[in-house]
Amino acid sequence: MRKWRVGTLSMGLTLIGFGVLLFLSQWQGLGAFTSFIRWWPIVLVLLGLEILAYVFIAKKESEVIRYDWMSVLFVGVLFAGCFMFTMLTGLGVTDEVRKLVGEVEVTADLPELQEPVNPAIQKLVVQTSGEPVRIDKTAERSMHLFGTYRTRVQEGDRPTVDKEQFYTVRTVGDTMYVQVKRPPVYRGLNSVYPEMSVTLVLPQDVQVEVQGPNNESNPG
Repeated sequence: MRKWRVGTLSMGLTLIGFGVLLFLSQWQGLGAFTSFIRWWPIVLVLLGLEILAYVFIAKKESEVIRYDWMSVLFVGVLFAGCFMFTMLTGLGVTDEVRKLVGEVEVTADLPELQEPVNPAIQKLVVQTSGEPVRIDKTAERSMHLFGTYRTRVQEGDRPTVDKEQFYTVRTVGDTMYVQVKRPPVYRGLNSVYPEMSVTLVLPQDVQVEVQGPNNESNPG
């Protein structure tokens, strides 16, 4: 009487798959592991088909079915690990870890802003959100804004700096408002709190009012 050991075939195919995965990862890196995580339920399908096939054969040929418990245990551990990894991926944890490992701190220049100040403007109001802004004076009838922006990005990337994200200028009557915004903040397992240093050069013959903390005004 022949004896079948359920689980051996599934483990064999799984080991072959792991071998191919490790081989491909030498060229594709983490992309190969990501592809495997998407297809890992096939291992459970193989084990289920193996059990059904052996049950069908046993009924026909009166064969005794035995389980290869080491193989079944291996598949079970693989299932638990892949299920946990899939759950963490769905929650965004794995992406956070990947970003944390591959991040570097960089400093970039903010887009420079140069705006003429109309002779009718009698007052300049500078509104900040807590970021340090140094205010200097000039004899020119114009406003200059420039500075730097420090944040964390993936190695090899450059931060995307959009002028509208950092400051806006509006004129209401005889008053010009310059609003310096807080840099975008990313919160999560890998929270990013960018730092920004801004210098604002304003006409010396116009009244200036600063609304916000952490600012330095040079009367020039």
